[in-house]
Amino acid sequence: MIRNFLLISFAFWCSSLLAHEHVRIPSAGYDGLEFHENKGQWPDQVLYRALTEGGAVFVEKGAFTYVITSGGEYRIHGGKTEDAEPLRMHAYSVQFDGAAMVGQEGIGRMPHYVNYFLGNDPSKWGTGAGAFEGAMLKDMYPGIDLRVSGKGGMKYDWLVAPGADASLIVMHYQGQDKIHVEGGMLFIETSAGRVVEQRPVAWQVVHGTERSVAACYVLKNDRVQFEFPDGIDPNYPLVIDPVVSFSTYSGSNADNFGLTATYDESGNLYGGGSAFGIGYPTTLGVQQPGFGGGTVDMGITKFNPTGTAQVWSTYIGGTGNDIPHSMVVNSADELYILGTTSSTDLPLSAGAFETIFNGGTSPPFGGSYGFTYTAGCDIAVIHLDASATSLIGGTYVGGSGNDGLNQFTPLLRNYGDPFRGEIIMDQAENPIVITSTTSTNLFTTPGAVQSTFGGGLDAYLFRLDPLLTTMSWATYYGGSGNDAGFGVQISSTGEIYATGGTQSADLLMAGTPASGALAGQVDGFIARFSADGSTLLSSTYLGTTEFDQSYFVQLDTQDDVYVVGQTAGNFPITPGKYNNANGSQFIQKFSTDLSTSIWSTRIGSTGVENISPSAFLVSICGQIYFSGWGGSTNPAGGGVSTSSTVGLPVTTDAYQQTTDGSDFYLMVLNQEAVSLAYATFFGGTAAEHVDGGTSRFDKDGVVYQAVCAGCGSGSFPTTPGAWSSTDMGQNCNLGVFKIDFEQGVSANIEVSANGLSGCLGSPITFTANGNAELWTWDLGDGSGIQFGDVVVHTYSAVGVYNVMLIGSDSASCNGADTAYVSVNIIEPFDQLPEFAGIPNSDCQGFSAEFFNTTVGDLAYHWDFGDGQTSTSTNPVHTYSGPGDYDVVLAAIDLVCLDTVFLTQRITLDPPFMVIDLPSPIAICNGSSVQLSAGPGFDTYAWSTGSTTSTITVTQPGEYWVNVTDGICLGSDTIQVFAQPTHPSAGDVLTCPGDSPLLSVPFLTSSVVWNTGDTSATILATGSGDYSFTATDEYGCVVRDTVNVTLVALADGLAFVPNVFSPNGDSKNDTFQVTGLAVDQFNMQVFNRWGQEMYSASNPSAGWNGGLDNSSNKVPDGTYFYIISFKDRCDTEPLTTHKGHVTLVR
Repeated sequence: MIRNFLLISFAFWCSSLLAHEHVRIPSAGYDGLEFHENKGQWPDQVLYRALTEGGAVFVEKGAFTYVITSGGEYRIHGGKTEDAEPLRMHAYSVQFDGAAMVGQEGIGRMPHYVNYFLGNDPSKWGTGAGAFEGAMLKDMYPGIDLRVSGKGGMKYDWLVAPGADASLIVMHYQGQDKIHVEGGMLFIETSAGRVVEQRPVAWQVVHGTERSVAACYVLKNDRVQFEFPDGIDPNYPLVIDPVVSFSTYSGSNADNFGLTATYDESGNLYGGGSAFGIGYPTTLGVQQPGFGGGTVDMGITKFNPTGTAQVWSTYIGGTGNDIPHSMVVNSADELYILGTTSSTDLPLSAGAFETIFNGGTSPPFGGSYGFTYTAGCDIAVIHLDASATSLIGGTYVGGSGNDGLNQFTPLLRNYGDPFRGEIIMDQAENPIVITSTTSTNLFTTPGAVQSTFGGGLDAYLFRLDPLLTTMSWATYYGGSGNDAGFGVQISSTGEIYATGGTQSADLLMAGTPASGALAGQVDGFIARFSADGSTLLSSTYLGTTEFDQSYFVQLDTQDDVYVVGQTAGNFPITPGKYNNANGSQFIQKFSTDLSTSIWSTRIGSTGVENISPSAFLVSICGQIYFSGWGGSTNPAGGGVSTSSTVGLPVTTDAYQQTTDGSDFYLMVLNQEAVSLAYATFFGGTAAEHVDGGTSRFDKDGVVYQAVCAGCGSGSFPTTPGAWSSTDMGQNCNLGVFKIDFEQGVSANIEVSANGLSGCLGSPITFTANGNAELWTWDLGDGSGIQFGDVVVHTYSAVGVYNVMLIGSDSASCNGADTAYVSVNIIEPFDQLPEFAGIPNSDCQGFSAEFFNTTVGDLAYHWDFGDGQTSTSTNPVHTYSGPGDYDVVLAAIDLVCLDTVFLTQRITLDPPFMVIDLPSPIAICNGSSVQLSAGPGFDTYAWSTGSTTSTITVTQPGEYWVNVTDGICLGSDTIQVFAQPTHPSAGDVLTCPGDSPLLSVPFLTSSVVWNTGDTSATILATGSGDYSFTATDEYGCVVRDTVNVTLVALADGLAFVPNVFSPNGDSKNDTFQVTGLAVDQFNMQVFNRWGQEMYSASNPSAGWNGGLDNSSNKVPDGTYFYIISFKDRCDTEPLTTHKGHVTLVR
């Protein structure tokens, strides 16, 4: 069945904006927006949310709600203000008046999903939320669907079936500051900038040929509809395509700051960072988010072993700020997170160990990390299930002070040091935590090693059950000075080793310490506790007379103890150990009971604290692995004056031989640190670093590292096929990397599939590369284990399959190595491609913009019908002239090696140029007027013979002009008319006490009276001349005077003659009353027989001696008259005057 649709399309193009959570990490092979479905994390009316580079758009049942931003005061990071403008947020909505959605479905489901644990109300947690390329909202109006998509930016299309009424579509804008149509474009003004919807371009496809259709906006009472002045053919599809530009937004450029990373047994990588996010706006209009409240959530993402796919992403937090410090995964692939929080509504589990937020005081590091804990912070521990769709456990741990932070210098040495601490699993898979606290009243178990707070800052260790409901043991560890807990490990017998930094000379010591006294202002410490935490078995200080601090602790297979840290002193170097003279980082090995320092060495370049440690390992083969970072960001921590990775040694086989001074540094020392096995830099042009937290090596020597990457719009190295190869936020984003140092058995997979994608039904060849003696394959589809270095397999269903290869060698210390690869099996592309071509002819030439709406992982080849081609996805092509062109789009399936074609005709009409001469114009008496055709045209030809852009005329008449601009010709005509003659203002008689109104008797643009008044009507305040100068509606100046005469009250007739001589000598020829100002008047003249000879009601009329003033003359003689009158200023009844007059010729 063939269906025709009316298609109304809107494309939203955004400049770079806002921060992490709204900066979408794109799906591999897809560069558009992601629409996350609402699973309860937003209000019920919300269906989907997409995070754009300009903020966020919420797709609702009958509306869109936009949140847009400008500026970003809180984006201060690493001591650098990344956006100095105050953050402005503005929300406005587009309500679809009268819409009644019948159903909806997501379009283009992506392979990963997203979880939202926000707040402590489980009914508002959204888990397993699908991520889509778009959505279809069905039957918004009868026969009209609304399709939303995100490829290339926010776009929505109205699909109007034949016979449906497009005039039903009413878009009601609410919450903006102002909305108006100007020049055919729709302007939406907000406090965060202007949104411009360009003049809509419309066309219909009739029998495969595009026909342009005139379309325009109709705006009334903030409601927008579409009008088609020339009509449309309802039997064919119609496309209306305005482009929407968020034209003035700069946005905040701070994004997602990387803090911590870990792994699971399958080699999946988990990255954690601080997520600056946008929630659903509670009110429309201007919003100003608080600097310290609700700024940051924990953002956790799980990637597959190869980093080519996102498995899930989760946001965790409340209305305060929430930061992850350390993560670990148990054998069931369940993730534990250690963090800090200022949220009073953190997501908690039933029966949580502690359900109340205790808070503290604002820590001294302020907002240099993009947020602050204004009301202090508590420790947060979170336990997620393997899919991250369920919260197994969640609890606070806190007292009256700040908990979870290392907040005092000089223990706070590096940038990111406040957010150290570590969570690990014991042998029974209970979580064990080491952190720091200023609280004097934290929970400790009976018989604890140290049940009371020592002073200043103490280390704090505890163990919880997996549900986070019970704390089986807890203890302080600190003296009267400041003591910070950073790293913790479990021995083969279950004993607990803790390390950190101390300023306390009275720190608890046990056993026979290798060093029993504080040597300098700051020393490192190691403490060994019994498996149940009840006994301090042994402990020791470590360090010189200067600054020394230990950050991580590791154990080898013999339970000997290794620590790594920083030193400013003359740290000892054991002969025969690899070292860098005067290096500012140390590695030291102790005996199991901490009584003996077996050896120590220094690494780094001379005199500079190059590296802030972020991960440390002693492998099962005894190699020592170390990862850290250094560079320009580190001095922002307050304790390091300078930092650079320049001068650090690298090996000849280094992944990256050079550094810009601000990179990661990774190294491997051979057993017992006798030599350097491998060293490399890792980083791009940005100042890579970590905002604190812990990353990890697994026991096979694979590092899983979180990075604050791409800062300052710099680059960060990514691998081919990486989930995201670009920093979508233009500043810092969470980056992660995984490096296998291959110090034992190594395994790698080579796949014959094109780009790790395969075609359903086609065989794929997997080849093992490495140095193992036995290869074991799991192809991820349940087909069973296979062996050999080459395996050929055909998958029976579409999907993403995680392939695992195990290479083993019984002679190697590590025994085996595992490699992973994900293969995406797809169906052959069997649909026609889809595209629309928009003609765009103008005076500079002929072009067309092509919008490719084909869905699929395809390559494209365009034939524009004029011999020219392109392989772009959405090309813009320039034609040599007008005409009809048959455009062919070939969609090429590179996986299944198939090609499908679609041909459509595009018509380019000669452009029409508009000249905007003014409306008819008047020429004032004795003056001239200028006529302008506007600047910028190539030639001008006026009816006067002039060839300039402007002419001056002095006579009325019709004038025309022809202009050319490139290939365009335009013309226009204007009528110039003479200034109209206006009526006189006249004179006015007025009575005593009256104030008559005086008015200008024609339309004016301005008036000035001799009284100083500027109104067209004034009150006269007395007799005299009132003159005005006015500019009429045509711009001409008119002057006139009104004489106001005061009329006195009359007691009788002023003068009535008693003789007149109508003989034609023009002397006394009429009988007439003079000097009388009356409102009513009547005069009658009678002869002696009472016959009426004359009558009049006008006092200025006179009797000429004829019968009724005719030529029939009456005889000479005496005549009787009666005059009745009322004075115009008198309020009394009529007055009658009688008398006689003699007529003598």
